[in-house]
Amino acid sequence: MVRSLWEKALRRVTRLLRLRMADRATSDAIETPRRRLEVAWTTADREAIEQAALAAAPSEGAVVALCRKSTGATRDTYIVLEPITPVAGDLGYHRGRLVTVTARYWNRAIDQRADAGPGTGLCVLHTHPGEGVPVWSGDDDLADEQLAHFLFGEGFLPPDAPLLSLVASHSDLRGRALTLDSATGAVDMRPVERVRTLGLDRVVIKATIDRAWPRGRREVPSHADRSVRVFGREGQRLLADVHVALVGNGGVGSIVGDQVARWGVGRVSGWDPDVVRGLNINRSGVFTFADAALERPKAQALAEALPAVALVRDIDTRWSQYDVRDPRELPYILDSDVVVMLVDDPRPRHFINRLAFAHYIPTLDGGNAIRSTAEDDADAESATVESGGVRVSHLTPGGPCLWCAGHINAQRLSLAFRPAGDVAADRARGYVEHLGPEHAPSVMPVNSMTAALIMGRLQDLLFGLSGRAVPEVYFDVVAGTLDELPRARRSDCRRCRRWEGRADGAELPFAE
Repeated sequence: MVRSLWEKALRRVTRLLRLRMADRATSDAIETPRRRLEVAWTTADREAIEQAALAAAPSEGAVVALCRKSTGATRDTYIVLEPITPVAGDLGYHRGRLVTVTARYWNRAIDQRADAGPGTGLCVLHTHPGEGVPVWSGDDDLADEQLAHFLFGEGFLPPDAPLLSLVASHSDLRGRALTLDSATGAVDMRPVERVRTLGLDRVVIKATIDRAWPRGRREVPSHADRSVRVFGREGQRLLADVHVALVGNGGVGSIVGDQVARWGVGRVSGWDPDVVRGLNINRSGVFTFADAALERPKAQALAEALPAVALVRDIDTRWSQYDVRDPRELPYILDSDVVVMLVDDPRPRHFINRLAFAHYIPTLDGGNAIRSTAEDDADAESATVESGGVRVSHLTPGGPCLWCAGHINAQRLSLAFRPAGDVAADRARGYVEHLGPEHAPSVMPVNSMTAALIMGRLQDLLFGLSGRAVPEVYFDVVAGTLDELPRARRSDCRRCRRWEGRADGAELPFAE
């Protein structure tokens, strides 16, 4: 009898272990998705490249450009920039119809690549004039194999440099990354699944015919009825394929996170080192007093609340309590399509500002401030709001950065790097410009207005509603007015120009 019970218990434990091993295998499969390849470029560079190549129609045309690699956790992005416009004699034709790039053109491109520094590769775009999705021909396959052998095999490109081949029609685009296995001589061709085109007025995210869609993401749920009536079914598919990174998950960040999930965004990642406290509840989106009692990390509380309200029922969420400047977090934020930054600390803002330009990830930087007669007195019986404002800035290649606009300067940044004891002493002596975020006046209506402006700008950028560049908007809390501020890139600002498109080669101000 005892032995029988022991054998039953052993079988039960064995069965549970097998189930756990199966669960772990399933979990590992989910956590290590297939890496995908994307292309990112500015509207100006894309137009320059495609127009120059398509100008040869009805014959095929070609343009060579530089490219660099941005390595995320689950995707590689090839940033295409600095087209090398062909001149007379740079292109030839095989059998009278197939375009070829001459040795003179390749020599010029190789020299320019060498001058651009480490990590720079080459992109060649050729055209199939006409409408519809271009199809790789046998001649295209042979030409790409020969190109990889020529550039990598002859040492004109380092083995880890990006090499990209694109083909464009008048209406569509396809692409693939070329790599050479030096041991076997085989050329691998990995397809481009999405193309992100960044402009001052909008961000165009378009999947190619080679996109391997996550399960269910092409299906638009019936409960999206009201949204479909605004953006159509393709609009909802776009949102379901978008990845929004939220840097700062406090008062405004939690409201924005809740809204992007309800809107239909399919992937949300959050970063915030702080925990939920009782004083957060009356001016936040999803936090509860139960979260405060447990002192749950803000990023965790937000991420775990989203699946219950998300339009995309299998929404992907990731949260981190690490500083976004931690080097371990970089691959995850490089997976995002848009960053929404809602922090008071200039150090992460300086970090994300540089990342936005270096890795071609458009960013919305937002914040608010209220000046009140009671801002220094939490026991005041009455108070008057003297001033207040909400600002949202759009950071994107070609546009002004936070340094250009004056929202970051050397003095503010140096103050943020001082020890906490020095800050407290200076604040006691009245030397600090503003109160710290833990004491700053804040109310739900102003936080909600900030979130609304963020969402309005995000909607405009993804769907091109206004059709114009809006670098910054400002809402005056007291006057009730909303203005567009004509921010422009400063000609003497070396921060945005110096790092623009540097991708993996950019030096980022990581946390020590």
